[in-house]
Amino acid sequence: MFLITGVIIAALFLVSTLMPFLSWVLPFYKIKKLENADMKTKIIANIIALAAIAWVDVNYLITYIGVFCLIELLYYLFKKYGEKLGEFDKIFITSLIVGSLVCAYIYFNRVGFNIGFENLKNMYVQKTTFTQYEVDMAFKFMKENFIYLIFAYMGMTVFLTNYFLNKENFMNWEASYMWLIPYVVLFFIKEYTQFKGIVIENTVEVLKIIYIMYFIKIVAGTLNEKVKKQSLCFTVGVFLAIISPEFAFIFGGLASGIKIKIVKTRR
Repeated sequence: MFLITGVIIAALFLVSTLMPFLSWVLPFYKIKKLENADMKTKIIANIIALAAIAWVDVNYLITYIGVFCLIELLYYLFKKYGEKLGEFDKIFITSLIVGSLVCAYIYFNRVGFNIGFENLKNMYVQKTTFTQYEVDMAFKFMKENFIYLIFAYMGMTVFLTNYFLNKENFMNWEASYMWLIPYVVLFFIKEYTQFKGIVIENTVEVLKIIYIMYFIKIVAGTLNEKVKKQSLCFTVGVFLAIISPEFAFIFGGLASGIKIKIVKTRR
C-alpha cells in the first residue's frame, strides 16, 4: 500500500505540472486517501513520493513541498481550527499564503526566471506559427500580470480541491464581505493617487477572486433548486464566471454582504 500510494502521488504531481487545470487532483487524492490514515502511513507514502519525484527531477521537490504539501497542511489546520471562518475564506487565505510564497520564491530567483522566460519566448517564435508581435504581446501580458495569474492558479487549485472533497456541503459555503475593505482601499489608491504600479493593480485583481468563486456557488445553488443536478449547475457557474469575471465579482461581492431571500407565493 505504501509503495502504490507513494507512486500514485508522484505520478499525479507530474500530471499537475504538465496540465495545470488538473492541479487539484493531487491534493484531493492525498487528502481523500490519507486523511484517516495513521501518521506512519502518511510519512512513508510521502517519503516514497518524494523519492520518486526527486528521481525525475530534484528541483520539483520545491514545488511539491512548497505548494501541494502546504495546501494539504493548511486544509487540515483550517478543518481543525477554522470553524468560525467561511469555507471561501479558508480557500482564499490558503491561496494567499501559498501564492505569496510562490511570488517570493520567483522574486528571489528572478534572474534565472527572466532568462528562462526569454528562452521560452524565443522557442515560441521559432517553433510555432505565431508572429513575433503576437508572442511579445502574450508574454508581456503574462509578465505584467504574473502575480494575479499565480493567485488565480492557486485559487482554482484550492477551490476545486475543497469542492470535490466537500461538495455535499457546497451549497452552505459562505464568504465574508470583509475582503471588500482592502479591495476598496487599494482601488482608490490605484485610481486617485500617484501610487500606481503592477503590484497594486495585480493585488486589486487578486482580491476579486474570492467573490468570483462565491458567485459560482450562488449560480449553482439557484439552478440546483430547479434542476437538482449539482455537477451540471456547478459547471454552468464556472462557465459564467469565466466569460464574465467582472460581473461575477460584482454580484458575488454584493451577495456576500446581502442575504437575498426569494419568497415564493402560491397562487
